[in-house]
Amino acid sequence: MKKFSVVIAGGGSTYTPGIVMMLLDNLDRFPLRTLKLYDNDGERQAMLGDALDIVMREKAPDIEFSFTTDPEEAFTDVDFCFAHIRTGKYEMREKDEKIPLKYGVLGQETCGPGGIAYGMRSIGDMIEMIDLMEKYSPDCWMLNYSNPAAIVAEACRVLRPNSKVLNICDMPVGTLRRISHIIDKEPQDLEVRYFGLNHFGWWTSIKDKEGNEYLPAIRDYVAEHGYLTQKEVDTQHTDASWQDTHKKSKRPISGRSKILAKYVFKILFIS
Repeated sequence: MKKFSVVIAGGGSTYTPGIVMMLLDNLDRFPLRTLKLYDNDGERQAMLGDALDIVMREKAPDIEFSFTTDPEEAFTDVDFCFAHIRTGKYEMREKDEKIPLKYGVLGQETCGPGGIAYGMRSIGDMIEMIDLMEKYSPDCWMLNYSNPAAIVAEACRVLRPNSKVLNICDMPVGTLRRISHIIDKEPQDLEVRYFGLNHFGWWTSIKDKEGNEYLPAIRDYVAEHGYLTQKEVDTQHTDASWQDTHKKSKRPISGRSKILAKYVFKILFIS
């Protein structure tokens, strides 16, 4: 089986060790010959890089491991780039989410004014990284899960329509898991129709293998309870604030929110 070379862009992220461990757990299906970390913050990346170097030597000594801030070194001779960058780091995310709240508008890193601000910062870096990837490894594919995924994905589609970029997010997978718990099913028992981008997605059908449609019942349940279930494996997004977010709002949509929604739609879907 062919062995692949992977670079993780955003190598200084605290999420990087989880990605590395996932790759090591799946070497039988996705064998590696080299694994690189790439980040523009060398000091931050070095802390993780040094620790992961020990892990790699213990668990997979045959895989060549390195970390760098040099884009040529990072993107030369790679088959896949896993991208999870955060332009502005958490300092700017805090501003994205807190500034809108001062004006009574909900802010989050993917939606609303905070998401738009984050997206405007991220687009330039994403396009630059795509160009670097194509310059040094023209056949490389990028799997991007940098937020705000919807805005970044649309920017990639418009600005680099022929590039080998897959924009992904685990939100639909996690939501499907919760949906299946609500109706006492397993995700593999359901046939669903879903479309959209990241946190801008819609479920239009949720059926079992016999063709029974569960969408109306699930919609009613979520409107009252959110996605909260009793499954112990459901550990993400189960706190009260997330559950309130998923419930139907009892308040009318304000004029300001309608204007915001109008411009978000234009930015995201009109090229």
